[in-house]
Amino acid sequence: MKILRTIGILALVAGLVLGGTGSALAQGPPDGPPGGGPHSPKHGLFGTVLSVTADTMTYVISLETKEQGTFDITADDTAKYMVPRETHGPKDLATFLGIVDLNTDDNLEELVGRRLAVLVTFTNEFTANAIRLMLIPSPDSPPSHAHRVGVVEVGAFDPGTSITIIDKDGEPHTFTVNGDTVYRPSAEDDGISELTGDALIEAVTGGCVTVVTKGDPKLGPIAKAIVLHEPPLPDWAL
Repeated sequence: MKILRTIGILALVAGLVLGGTGSALAQGPPDGPPGGGPHSPKHGLFGTVLSVTADTMTYVISLETKEQGTFDITADDTAKYMVPRETHGPKDLATFLGIVDLNTDDNLEELVGRRLAVLVTFTNEFTANAIRLMLIPSPDSPPSHAHRVGVVEVGAFDPGTSITIIDKDGEPHTFTVNGDTVYRPSAEDDGISELTGDALIEAVTGGCVTVVTKGDPKLGPIAKAIVLHEPPLPDWAL
């Protein structure tokens, strides 16, 4: 069974993270420094995170691979992020932080010791920029968080009590909101993290959000994070 789970994870890496460029996973870095830039070839890396350095929503991830060495990978809001069993398809950095950043300090030290698969372009022999990044789950562990995506209608959000969203099937889902609920994107990205009161209500109302919780979202748990998606609204919400 462990072999089958491993094969399944690698299939996810090739098919979801690399978006059809699965052969890149085995290539590693090119023989010489590729020079970087928008036309640099794409390569796949798979390994364990040794450290993460954060600087205003830009992260340098030291990734140790089994055969190719250690690489410093820059990940920011230009990349797409995936967490199997917790996201559906590639998401933005704010959504990734809402799921992974357990202590909400924006430092992502939670990645240390975790396995990642990353599609990158190299800037020199051992540094690269992330295009897509997937956090590989432990095969035996349940999801640490759950999430619901939906639209916030007028009168459905009170920062002191609750938020109700309407999902793509037209079903409402209500979550408790309190002082520990985190709002994203961050203020540095012209987001909602520093807004309060009426300003926060106005920014969120009418938008599409992801509500991140711990536990079964059907039980109406406390919202750990509310992530406001960039417009426009998804097709199903129009």
